[in-house]
Amino acid sequence: GTGTHSRFVQERMTGSRQPSRGSGRPKSEGTNSTRSERGTGTQSRGGVTGFEVEWYEEEGEERPEQLWKTWDRRAQKAGEHATVYHANGDKYRGQYLANMRHGQGTLTYKNGSKYEGEFMNDKQHGHGTHWANDNGKLRLQYRGGFGNGKRQGSGTFAYSDGGRYDGEWYDGKRHGQGRMTYVDGTVYEGAWQNGMRHGPGTLFMVNGDTFQGEYALDMKEGPGTFYYVSANKRYDGVWSKDVAKCGLYGEMTEGVESTLPQLKLLQPIEVLETRAYELEEERAGVTGGHVDMGEVQDTQGGMSVQQTQQQQDQGYGIQEEDEDVFDELDDSQ
Repeated sequence: GTGTHSRFVQERMTGSRQPSRGSGRPKSEGTNSTRSERGTGTQSRGGVTGFEVEWYEEEGEERPEQLWKTWDRRAQKAGEHATVYHANGDKYRGQYLANMRHGQGTLTYKNGSKYEGEFMNDKQHGHGTHWANDNGKLRLQYRGGFGNGKRQGSGTFAYSDGGRYDGEWYDGKRHGQGRMTYVDGTVYEGAWQNGMRHGPGTLFMVNGDTFQGEYALDMKEGPGTFYYVSANKRYDGVWSKDVAKCGLYGEMTEGVESTLPQLKLLQPIEVLETRAYELEEERAGVTGGHVDMGEVQDTQGGMSVQQTQQQQDQGYGIQEEDEDVFDELDDSQ
């Protein structure tokens, strides 16, 4: 052939430089040939002529650069850039730095979902908004902080079933303090860890009943108080894996005559303390710590173990591993 590729092959074989057709620019020849003016030219390398270069100025001095390096340098993306289409079907329009997405930009995924916000080192980082593609329509899914491409910091997430979470995130999961509103209207407000309820929290049910206490691995675990608002009853006790194990069951309002039968169990304090201690030993394997079982009470002044004897005459009873009392409770969320 007579094309450029064949011409350069010939030059390498013969050591001669053929005139460039149609370029309109004279080419230098010779072992150490260069051009003093800017533009393209030739430069020898290893005794072979015909090595195309482009001259550029650096620190006040004219220097040659191989054309392929010039083209590659010019292809590097920095600053504001037009839409870039990726091989995987995604497309991005926004700012670049060192050939990576960096700064403000909009990333549209192949499936139609979209992220708009801040980038750093080619990943979502800072504040941004993510829309999910639901049957061709964009639905606001998350707005808040991002870190290293994942949800991090404070943000709001809207679930496809209608649920909503407002709170802290870490590594893409609910982590820290947050409020979760479930699709049935139940609300949990409290501590989260690795996407699960973990630590102190309060669960508000649609019928008005409320649980306030400790959670571990998304289940009630440890001391807590359950308020049966409609029945004017409360239960102060200890939970293990979402099941109430032992505690005190009585009226919510002081001075109201109790409808519960009088407690006639011998040594009720010893019975409750013994069972509470056993549960705490079991809990140690779940939460990695102990709670003083002599203070089984909620933050709003619930009854402690030491108060059991005082409450017997008012109709309070000890509930131990009986789930029937929680028939009204439905907190599968």
